[in-house]
Amino acid sequence: MYARKTAFVVLAVLLFSSFSGMVSGSVIESHEVSGDHPDQGSLDESNWNLYENPVGHSHHIKQSSGIIHSPFGSFDPLDQEIPTFEWKGSSIGADQSDRTIYIVQSSDSDISGIVSTVQEYGGSILDYIPDNSLLVRFPHNTPGDLIINSMDGVRWFGNMPDLWRISPEILSVEPTSLVNLEILPANDISTSELVSLEKELSSLSIADGANARCDSWLCTVRGVQSAWVPALSTDWRILHIQIESTASVHNSDARNISGINEAFQMSSSTLDGSGEVIAISDTGLDEDHGDFNGRIRSVYSQFGPDNDNSDLLNGHGTHVAATLLGDGSGDPSTAGVAPGSTFHMYTHQSQSGFFGIYGSLYGLFTHSWNQNARIHTNSWGTSNLGNYSQTSSNVDDFVHDYPGYMVLFSAGDFGPGSDQGITPPGTSKNALTVGASTTGSLGSTPPGEVATFSSVGLTNDGRIKPEIVAPGILVCSARAAEATLIQGETCSTATHDDGTTPLYVAMNGTSMATPVVAGASALARQFLRIEGVSEPRSDLIRAILINGAEDIGVNDIPNPSEGWGQLSLDNSLYPISPSGQDMSVMYDYTRELSPGHGFTYTVDVEPGAGLDITLAWNDLKGSSVANQSAARLVNDLDLMVTSPDGITYFGNYFNSGFSVTGGAEDRLNNLERVKIEDASQGVWTIRVGNSGGDIQGYSIVATYLGQELYYSDLTVFEGSLSTSIDTPLQGDTVLIEAAWGNQATASTDSYDIEIHDVTTGDLLYSSRRAQLSGGSMDSLSFPHSFSSTGEHVLRLSLDSSSEIDELNDELTGTNNNIIEIVVQVSQIGVRVTPLLESGELPSSPSELQDAKSRSMNPRDSSSVYFLLELRNEGTSPISVQLSISPVNVISDNGILQPPSDEWWKLLNESGPWDLSPMGTDGDSVIVELNLTAHPESTPSSLPGEVFALPGTFVTDLNLFDINAPTVNNVIRLEAEVERIEGLVTVLAGEGGAEAEPGQWASFSLAVGNDGNGPTQYEVSCSTDNSWPINIWESESPEILTDPIGRLLYTTLPIKIKVPKLPNGEPSAGTTEVVTCATQSVNDPSLVTYDSVTVRVLANDDFHTEITLDDGTPLGPLALAEDRVALNGEMISTILDISNDGNIPMAFEVEAFSSLNTWPIQIVHGNEETFDSFIVDIPAGESASFQINTIVPMAAQMGDSNTITIRTTHSSGEVISNRTKLVVMELAELEITGDQSISAAPGLTGVANVMVKNTGNVDLIVSLTLGTIPSDWSGGFMTAGNFAMAMNQQAVISVALELPGAISAGPQEDQIPVIIQYITPAGDDLSRTVWLDVIVKESAWLDLSVSDPMVEDVYPGSPATFDVTLQNIGNSETDVSLEVTGDEGWDLQVDPSVAGPLAPGQSIVIEVVADPSGNAEYGIVDVDLFANSSADGLESSTDGYLQLKVSKARESTEGTIPSWAMGVIFLLGVSLSIVIGVRIRRSSSMEIRPDEELIPPGSALLSGSQKERRAAALETSASGEVLTGTVSEEEMRDAISASSLPSLEIPSTPEGAPPLPLSGLPEGWTMDQWSAYGHLWWEQNRP
Repeated sequence: MYARKTAFVVLAVLLFSSFSGMVSGSVIESHEVSGDHPDQGSLDESNWNLYENPVGHSHHIKQSSGIIHSPFGSFDPLDQEIPTFEWKGSSIGADQSDRTIYIVQSSDSDISGIVSTVQEYGGSILDYIPDNSLLVRFPHNTPGDLIINSMDGVRWFGNMPDLWRISPEILSVEPTSLVNLEILPANDISTSELVSLEKELSSLSIADGANARCDSWLCTVRGVQSAWVPALSTDWRILHIQIESTASVHNSDARNISGINEAFQMSSSTLDGSGEVIAISDTGLDEDHGDFNGRIRSVYSQFGPDNDNSDLLNGHGTHVAATLLGDGSGDPSTAGVAPGSTFHMYTHQSQSGFFGIYGSLYGLFTHSWNQNARIHTNSWGTSNLGNYSQTSSNVDDFVHDYPGYMVLFSAGDFGPGSDQGITPPGTSKNALTVGASTTGSLGSTPPGEVATFSSVGLTNDGRIKPEIVAPGILVCSARAAEATLIQGETCSTATHDDGTTPLYVAMNGTSMATPVVAGASALARQFLRIEGVSEPRSDLIRAILINGAEDIGVNDIPNPSEGWGQLSLDNSLYPISPSGQDMSVMYDYTRELSPGHGFTYTVDVEPGAGLDITLAWNDLKGSSVANQSAARLVNDLDLMVTSPDGITYFGNYFNSGFSVTGGAEDRLNNLERVKIEDASQGVWTIRVGNSGGDIQGYSIVATYLGQELYYSDLTVFEGSLSTSIDTPLQGDTVLIEAAWGNQATASTDSYDIEIHDVTTGDLLYSSRRAQLSGGSMDSLSFPHSFSSTGEHVLRLSLDSSSEIDELNDELTGTNNNIIEIVVQVSQIGVRVTPLLESGELPSSPSELQDAKSRSMNPRDSSSVYFLLELRNEGTSPISVQLSISPVNVISDNGILQPPSDEWWKLLNESGPWDLSPMGTDGDSVIVELNLTAHPESTPSSLPGEVFALPGTFVTDLNLFDINAPTVNNVIRLEAEVERIEGLVTVLAGEGGAEAEPGQWASFSLAVGNDGNGPTQYEVSCSTDNSWPINIWESESPEILTDPIGRLLYTTLPIKIKVPKLPNGEPSAGTTEVVTCATQSVNDPSLVTYDSVTVRVLANDDFHTEITLDDGTPLGPLALAEDRVALNGEMISTILDISNDGNIPMAFEVEAFSSLNTWPIQIVHGNEETFDSFIVDIPAGESASFQINTIVPMAAQMGDSNTITIRTTHSSGEVISNRTKLVVMELAELEITGDQSISAAPGLTGVANVMVKNTGNVDLIVSLTLGTIPSDWSGGFMTAGNFAMAMNQQAVISVALELPGAISAGPQEDQIPVIIQYITPAGDDLSRTVWLDVIVKESAWLDLSVSDPMVEDVYPGSPATFDVTLQNIGNSETDVSLEVTGDEGWDLQVDPSVAGPLAPGQSIVIEVVADPSGNAEYGIVDVDLFANSSADGLESSTDGYLQLKVSKARESTEGTIPSWAMGVIFLLGVSLSIVIGVRIRRSSSMEIRPDEELIPPGSALLSGSQKERRAAALETSASGEVLTGTVSEEEMRDAISASSLPSLEIPSTPEGAPPLPLSGLPEGWTMDQWSAYGHLWWEQNRP
């Protein structure tokens, strides 16, 4: 086993081989995300458009199962016990931890109310348990039971057993076994609690070193005996414990198959990932590979097992990185998907092959986000196939918190075998998980199939994974040069610098497919930014990629192998219909949905193409505690699409690759699709709804031929038509009520509505209605009496004259303009009639309505009374009975609900009653009904009388014939309880309202409601001097309370901040009065005032700070850098003491040195001491001290001295400040001088960089010129290596020669001058100076000829040269031409003047050479000069060409005999020998042997022998430009007695090239040399 000896948190990873309807008029609680959307304007120019006018609608809440899925089984808490178990003989089922975790089960799927209430009381949501349950914890000493009991919507709650913290797989582990654990800390613990948890976990480990590490999202501990797990399960800081999971690491063809090349072309070659920053987590990186040149932002190793960033083993990380963004510099066919993007790499593999993710993924992703990455690709996974692991939870948590972060994971390479499954964290909901498809590369399986090794889903809770596949077989990409265990095939002839190691290799795996999709994500993100979406969200990118994915093989998406199909970026971004038309893409990412609400989008679809719609959202993290088969979806959104003919398609309900009718809503996935193969023409509606969970944002993308619609759509709904009495009597007057709405985006015009009695054929009501805006409601009511008994069918018809062009009506779509109800009208037989309060029978409908209602003032009474006449209206005697329904209250939305108070219903006599026939005595009876409220107080109620709650309370009375119950009469009575306003305020803690300056004083104000109804109150507090006041958590001096119920109160903590003003104000003992006004919102005349006096306490705060002389803070010793000390130097440290309190204070200042040989002096003002200072500092002021120490001359390199400055307050409080001085090397270079270099084509430009050694050690300096354009030539005119003593200066002269035809002015390229310097300790440092390049306006004349020599020229038959003259400079010029040579030759040039010559232009000139009769024989030089004559140029380079000619010799045969010629030759040779011997003898005494080779009269023989020797040894340069460790003075002393000869080189005019050592070349003048010497150097370069 591989073990680390440092405290790392490890996701242990083993390296595999290349793993590779509307119901009311209330406002719908749907929220649009605030902010402007700049994309709306820019998208008009493309086929992409943001949905602008979706309409809100109500959405059904899914039914709750009542089941809680615990880690050890599912149960209904109302019927079953919470699962417990015994582990190795020890029961840990009870809750033994210090802080209770509550299981709270919601009564329905909307948990948002519970979540908000928990948070209001300061509680935390620790986990979401399916179905619809939460793990909740409240702050210490908070009555959680009481809080939860008071919550609405709670079905059940209880304490979470400790065992739920333990993952079930631990049960099979023996208690003596050593295990590595992953522990999820609870999200409500503090930083200090997390630190203590890490220490305690480390103490449990018996492995070497501290093997525990924690961050806020994950703890890992290695080498723990499993017997400790039960004890850990009782630790309140821990939420979940599981066995540590082990992990492993899992392009021309890829670009083509994935539609990357096509998308690139359709984007006008702009989509290359430019501007995108990508993060990669993998084995390592070959940073020197040319495919990454200039695009590596950084390589990080802190989240891996060691700090080695190389890719030494299988080269996996290098291959992945280049597949994603390699530029194919060595072979264009290998270019990655997003070569314009930049990236940083996280390395996770050690040299031994251990692969690990140290720490939590949340921490890793946070670091990556802070480095500006927005996409993170991961070609690796862990064990526990298909499980929703802690790492999966980490991914979902981060992406939900940072929705702009796109995370991708490979699915794994386990194939469809017995061990199949998706590798976590690929099982997370918010990451895009990628499988592999075939490519056909290098003879492999042709494209269009899923690779046999690609891991198969579903996840263990049934979600679709992978979501997408991409090419992953034999993908050709970069090979790491250092890799030794490469598994792949060579796919390119390009090699690394050694000439043998392939530059590229082809590999297999989902590891290779994942970076292809990551690159496509970068291109999609770049596309969205270009379109105006400033910060694209990851769910929008996921929806775009999935929406364009193509089904491969048999049409069967979605399936566990390919998910939604193969990546097709061109189809995602630039969809085209089968007929070749550009399709519209509509999208939305700007909205949020509360449970029970939704948005409706309407689109007009044209025929000839399909309809693709994808909905995606970043869900809350799933449960870490529940069993693995329980759904991890928390916020459940639904996608529903309705065709023009009314057929509805649910998201993710497919057959043979396309959406089909039937099915139900998806309850598992946070990505839903509807795919219609051939969309029918007409209006389609797209609905997105939230059926449970909490508020959730989302992204939706739709592709089709057509456009978004702005139609109206009148609609009825359940309850649109009703009567005030369900079963009215014949002839009774009832109210018929109607309501309807406009569910589309556009307003209607005026329209008609009608209500018919279909049974009788009568038109009961008609009305002309004004326009109705989108999403709005309308209603009406009218009285009616039925003249006949039996069933009456009533029909409401909207737009009865068909004037409105609607999405759905009798002509189009589904007819939603008609609703019918059945009303059962009873025959007249019995009647119950309430009497007026005067005791009289009502005589009109309005009086009857008044008789049915009573008002009650709760202060006066808690009862209302109704006198009721029970009458027989038949012709026979009957027995009647009266039933009275329970009293209900009418809620704000018109729904009947049971009242909170108990209501009694009392009749003064009970039935039945015998009634005579109508018109006879005894045909009626009068009874009295008493309705009495019985409000009850609670233990938390305010003292005093309890009034009945206000509202409208109703009860239904049914009088019926006992023998014929269908002969009946029903009426409804109302009791209107009046509202009573009340207000009581009580102060608490006002006696202790005191604080020091800068601190908060506090007291509490209890606001109580002694009225009878929920009331809000405005509380406002102030002081005369406007001291800051916070009420509750509002950070404001004003607050509006939540409604406070009857006889309840709320306690408002009020904090007043005592200001901390300059000069120590306010002083101790100062007081300030706080006045709080509390006012009823319902009755502004109801107001109370309460005052509290705040007293200022004495504050003796002070602080100290040490700084450098210039005021730079030194900071704490543990964090500060060591200060460099030089021998003999006096080092000063400044101590500032600030009296931050409001009273005077006295201090003693002392200073100590850890080395006694370093003296310490304290200076304060004009006083100094070697002992201590005592100083008084007034409130709000400060004092400054200077502490000096001298570094002894004898101090050794590396000696350190810690200066301790101790400040003692008179109270005894001590603050010690420390600074550490170290005698050490300080290698510093001060660089000044030229910042640019100016040069003309053809001439040398020079820049001088001044360097000074400002450190305290000698340096060895080496100069290197960095990379410059290949056609530039540069170098140093000074030595490239030299030594620099302390304080020594040097001049670095940089020379640059430029090619012709380079444009004038500043250049994009710069000259990098790399100055490397090495210290005596061997530290190798470097600085780079970047010189700008400025090209001068210049003409550069070039002369060339095919053959520069003509021999045997006869007089009269001249030699002719065709010479090409070209201006290879950057400015046009006129040219004058001149030819010179031997006087015996007639030399001509034609033309002698030319121009102007433009840059790059050339002409041919003719040079003629004709010898005269007396011209000498032999080869003669002819010099041709081309001189620039342009005005205003910064420089020019004239042209020079040397031609050679020779005169033809005439024949001598017959003039001198041939034998005479031989004699003459022999005589000449003899004479030469004799003369030579005599000369030798005559000079042998005058010339030394070492002078024999120097011709007489040479400058080398000038001066005495001693002078010549001194001149030869002279090597210093003027101005001491460069010096080494030997100074010029030392050199002069060393050679003062030397007698070497001196060499004087003639000087040249300014700007002229240097002369060769031999001086001015023979035949040249200095003027010629100044103009053309550079050409001599080019032809005669040594």
